[in-house]
Amino acid sequence: PSGFPKVVFYEHFANYKPGTQPSRTKWTYDIGTSYPGGASQWGTGEKQIYTNKTENAYITKNGTLQIVPLKKTEKGKTFWTSSRIETTKKYDFSCPAGKKIRIQAAIKLGDNLPARQLGIWPAFWLLGSKYRGNYQNWPSIGEVDIIDTVNGSPNAWHTVHCGFAPGGPCNEWNGLGNSSPFSRGKFHLASVDIDRTNTGGLWSGEKLVWRIDGQVVYTLVGSSVKNQTAWTEVTRTAKFVLLNVAVGGSFPDLAANPKPGLGSTPNAQTLGGVKSGLEARYVAVF
Repeated sequence: PSGFPKVVFYEHFANYKPGTQPSRTKWTYDIGTSYPGGASQWGTGEKQIYTNKTENAYITKNGTLQIVPLKKTEKGKTFWTSSRIETTKKYDFSCPAGKKIRIQAAIKLGDNLPARQLGIWPAFWLLGSKYRGNYQNWPSIGEVDIIDTVNGSPNAWHTVHCGFAPGGPCNEWNGLGNSSPFSRGKFHLASVDIDRTNTGGLWSGEKLVWRIDGQVVYTLVGSSVKNQTAWTEVTRTAKFVLLNVAVGGSFPDLAANPKPGLGSTPNAQTLGGVKSGLEARYVAVF
């Protein structure tokens, strides 16, 4: 894109054969219900078990990555599986002083009816690399949700988590954010810029700028966070990219309609499959 002369990371999923999976040198497949020694249920009360099976994450005949949540029944027990992949340490990136970087993907969300997607929680997001191997230092390491959305909603949320929880400079556990329209069943360009080009280079003037299909949908400036340490962990330290589809958890539970409440999603009407999944053409850092 103009203003971004350098390609830091570029993964075009059409470079893989249909039926295979993205390279393990570029991507780590998170497994189970937590990081090793990390918070249970991925820290948010999610119900799915993450796998590295091709039924949950595979390259389609159209040369895209498809992540698929699946509802399973074995020995009389019903459970959910899905996939969550993150870029490997080799591809960690950060924004240099006086520069800006853009993290972008082309993403399509499944268009099952909202009543059939209660608990389905796809996301394209960033975490601070200091989280690797520690798993106890969230939200201080900085999280940037480029898009996440729940329950089949036609809107996506754009959010930052930082500082400490509960409360803190990023209003945890909610974070600081905004939502914008993100229609389902079609591809959209979703991006965030980490922008440190402000004159004088003070942390308070650094900003994050989210775009959907090239249109600015949310801007967050350091001065509105009012905490230098918390903000610079977001803008100045190394990050990695994640793509996943969770099932259940605090966000879909509390956003559920008509009966919000922790543990309320998924329900018996929730469907798995491609039409509840996330599809990506590419992921890039410029």
